[in-house]
Amino acid sequence: MLKETRPARMRLVLGATVASLALMASACSNSADNVGDAAATASGGSDAVVSEMQQLIDGHRGQPEWKDPGPALDASSLKGKTIAVVAIDLRVPALAEIVEYTKEAAAKVGMNVTVFDAKSTASLMQQGMQQAINQGADAIISDGLVIQLIANQIKAAKDKGIPTIDVINTPPKAGVAGQGSDPNVFGNMAPDSVLAGQLIAATAIVQSEGKAKVGILNTSELTVASTEIGAMKDTLAKCSGCEVLDEQDIALADWSTKIQPTVATMVRSKPDMNFVLTLYDAMGLFATPGVQQAGGAGKVKIASVDGTAAALALVKKGDIFVSDTAKDTAWAAWGAVDQAMRGMLKMEPANPVLPLRYIDTSDMKDVDTTSTRTVSAALFGDDFRTGYLKLWGLG
Repeated sequence: MLKETRPARMRLVLGATVASLALMASACSNSADNVGDAAATASGGSDAVVSEMQQLIDGHRGQPEWKDPGPALDASSLKGKTIAVVAIDLRVPALAEIVEYTKEAAAKVGMNVTVFDAKSTASLMQQGMQQAINQGADAIISDGLVIQLIANQIKAAKDKGIPTIDVINTPPKAGVAGQGSDPNVFGNMAPDSVLAGQLIAATAIVQSEGKAKVGILNTSELTVASTEIGAMKDTLAKCSGCEVLDEQDIALADWSTKIQPTVATMVRSKPDMNFVLTLYDAMGLFATPGVQQAGGAGKVKIASVDGTAAALALVKKGDIFVSDTAKDTAWAAWGAVDQAMRGMLKMEPANPVLPLRYIDTSDMKDVDTTSTRTVSAALFGDDFRTGYLKLWGLG
């Protein structure tokens, strides 16, 4: 998930820039008739964008359909093999869930799983990767690691015949070396980050009726940040009545201490703000009390990406956190194990794109949000498990 480090804080200032929003200008006339015509045109344009965004949202509701990501494989020969999971920080719920579900999927094959927590520390990311290599892991799953920081270890693993899989981290791209990640990565498994950013922004546009006044929470050290934030801004730029009022860049290590006060300050200082958009659910969880602290409940809403149980519980309530573009960490982990086995069997990598599902308060009425498992079952079903087991010759 992270890109680089900052001295002493493991922070990165993202060098890439996102396309700037185009300013729209229209000629005005002293004629009252012309002024009226211009206003009508602007209103019509806004209505069209709102309609377009509603169609985008509606197209991604409902449980994603399982499709075989690649050819069948014989998993029986991999019994007893070891997958090493190296995680950037297991305090992040989605990353901890990846570990849980990787163990679940691997157990179906009779494989072992080791786990290393890098605790958001650059040297530990490299250490965890090297440890997996030294201990003779048969495959490595990079659970949100800064790919640029572990490039040497990824190559060293490849040189020893150990495939590395990048999971819920780098925007996926089929048909190229690394599938969007480091060229020496065997396979990727991640959601479409452009689509995720578009759906977050679409929420703000639709629910504000084309008058979104947005605050964005960025963490530019995250690999996905430039793509997802860029898609948010590009989508908002289609809406002439929408505006990004503020953007704050908060390091991953500071989420628990800085997001709430930062959001409270944003809401107080920008009285027109009506939406806060975040990269991940964990940010939205800290942002929610910030909106409350600033007296923004009932006025300022939050939209995010992930689909964690805690965030969806807030979406179910619907007063501040109103939508979530959900991915299924269980599906992601099973997909990563599938990719790892393909690497071990010297096959081609599978489709790297993890499905997304748009969720708002209306979808959550009968969903049990007490655990990630109940959420996964309700929103994504079990077809992907059945599908993978059949693909592996175990169904």
